[in-house]
Amino acid sequence: MNRDWAGQFVTQRRKWLLAQAMNVCRNASDAEDLVQETSLRFYQRYGEMMSPQNDRSCEAWLVTTLNHLFFDQCRRRKVQAQGAQDPHLREEAVVAPEPSAPEVYDTLTNEQFAEALQALSPKIRTTFELHAAGKKYQDIALALGIPVGTVAKRLHDARTKLREVLVRPTQSTHPAKRKVQ
Repeated sequence: MNRDWAGQFVTQRRKWLLAQAMNVCRNASDAEDLVQETSLRFYQRYGEMMSPQNDRSCEAWLVTTLNHLFFDQCRRRKVQAQGAQDPHLREEAVVAPEPSAPEVYDTLTNEQFAEALQALSPKIRTTFELHAAGKKYQDIALALGIPVGTVAKRLHDARTKLREVLVRPTQSTHPAKRKVQ
C-alpha cells in the first residue's frame, strides 16, 4: 500500500482547496497561506496511515480545517487590532505595529455604494439586488427567466465591476457616475 497517499491526496486537490480558500478570505496571499497550513495539518494527521481514508470525509476535513484556520486568523488580527497581545506570539518581542491605511470598503459610505450600484447595467443590478436580498441562484433564475449559469455570471460581473468602481475612487471625484455595462 502507498505510504504517501495523504501527500498525493492533498496535491491532487490543491487547486480545489485554493479556490475554497479564495472564497473564504478573498486574498491570494492569505489563501495560499491557508492552503499550506491546511495541507501540512492534513499530512501530519493522516500521513502515517497505511491506507487511504474515504475521499469525501477527507475533503470535508480539509474544508473544515481551512475554515477553522481562517477564523483563527481573523481572531488573531482582531486581537492585534485591539492592541492586545496575541497568545500565540507571547515569546516574540512586542513591536508596535505600523498604522495601516483603512480598507477601502471600511471607509465606503452607503451613498457611495448606492451610486456605484446605480452605475451597473439594469440586468446586472437587478440580479445583484435579488441576491443581496437573500435569494438563491435558482430562485433568481426562475424570477428573471434566465439560466442559473447566467445568474452566476451576472453576479460575478457585478462584483468585479463594483470592485473596479469602488476601489479606484481617486481617478475622478465621482467614479460611480461612469455607466458600467
